[in-house]
Amino acid sequence: MLPILLGILTSLCFAVASLLAQHGYHQSPAPWGAWITIAGNAMFLLAAHFTLSSDTRLWVAENLLFVAVGLFVPGVTRVLSFRGIRTMGSSVTSTIVNTTPMFSTLLAILVLGERPSSLVLLGVCLTVAGLIAVSWAGEKTSYKKIELIYPFLAALLFSLKDVTVRWGLGGGGGQPIFAAGIAALTSTIEIFLITRLIHGERFSLPPRRVFLWFLTSGLFTGGAFLFMYLAFSMEKVSIVSPLINSYAVFVLLLTPLMARRIESVTWRKIAGAAMVVAGIFLISAGKE
Repeated sequence: MLPILLGILTSLCFAVASLLAQHGYHQSPAPWGAWITIAGNAMFLLAAHFTLSSDTRLWVAENLLFVAVGLFVPGVTRVLSFRGIRTMGSSVTSTIVNTTPMFSTLLAILVLGERPSSLVLLGVCLTVAGLIAVSWAGEKTSYKKIELIYPFLAALLFSLKDVTVRWGLGGGGGQPIFAAGIAALTSTIEIFLITRLIHGERFSLPPRRVFLWFLTSGLFTGGAFLFMYLAFSMEKVSIVSPLINSYAVFVLLLTPLMARRIESVTWRKIAGAAMVVAGIFLISAGKE
């Protein structure tokens, strides 16, 4: 049951991190907000590793996998998601991205040879359906169908991340916290270069109160990555992926406490959250 708990804690930390960052953006545009969050994430993970572990295997081949993970998630996926949001809106984009557990499970079956039970498969489907219900806002936008490829590519890359992390950690071996730190550090460097060179933003930190929102978001993101990598080092992708990607439900539950003036809660979102909870229960019950 420990991997189940770690997966749920991952989602909870991602949700808190998201709402904290949302507070920061609500107070200021902060073009370097994402970088502050990712940098805080990297510092948290590397500090946790060197505090908890006396053995650091730096020059090993599998660490290159986590460099690649850091380049694509959140680096490339962030670009793809923002392209989708710009052309189709956040509702359509987030709905498609929330199909990640379905892609992760399919890839785990094809690449890693996992054989999830029927209960787990049903739980994955119910979780994905619930996430779609939570994220869909029915906004009316006009876009070319070809634009759908951007959020679908983001979902595919997120699912590849799940499978790669599980494979790289060797099903219990490896250095899960250090691996997460490598990915986070890579993302920190990449997002800095993207923001500075591609977006042309001069480096400047936001006001202190806004900076603290993003830094705290980064610390919770670090906790999310810590729990996620530990979960993948212990359990199959088909079990862990639906859990770590269900943070939209925790966002919904925490919104009245943390972001009442920013987000709204509807009955459709509540029904979607109930479906996700039911899906997680089925995944837990079907775990071998």
